[in-house]
Amino acid sequence: MSDFEITALVLAEHEVFRREFAALEDLSGQELAAAWEALHARLEVHAVAEEQLFYPLLAQEADGEQETAEGVHDHNEIRHAVAAVEEHEVGGEAWWEAVRTARQVNADHMSEEETDFFPPFKEAVDDEQREALGMRWLAFHDEHEQAAGLSGEDAEVAEVVATEVPEGDPSV
Repeated sequence: MSDFEITALVLAEHEVFRREFAALEDLSGQELAAAWEALHARLEVHAVAEEQLFYPLLAQEADGEQETAEGVHDHNEIRHAVAAVEEHEVGGEAWWEAVRTARQVNADHMSEEETDFFPPFKEAVDDEQREALGMRWLAFHDEHEQAAGLSGEDAEVAEVVATEVPEGDPSV
């Protein structure tokens, strides 16, 4: 499996999220605020990239409409948990409680993807297409650095399932 295959890239990003949530505990003040802002943006870029590149094919090619619906629901739940963090003063007890909730919701979602969503996806979508999706994943992240151009709004399952994912490597 290539390092640029989409599930490898998603998994690598999951590991980054795990480390970044843990690292928040060692920060305070402006560093804490900046780290949270960056993590918040990365979570949104990750969610939208999955909704545009991974979940449509999970539903269409891997008979994973139920998994896609669960994943989109989870993303919306993460968005709500992250929004709850934003309602509190950075570093305060209520803020930390909201961060812990967001971290747990995100951790549960990542585990579910890794154990329940990746295997059928990898079985149904060939290596070449997964690698091409990985290149699109990287391009999407470049285009939407710090969540530029993304609304943070809840995704709709029907729209995600109906998304047409272009085939082939975008760099060709």
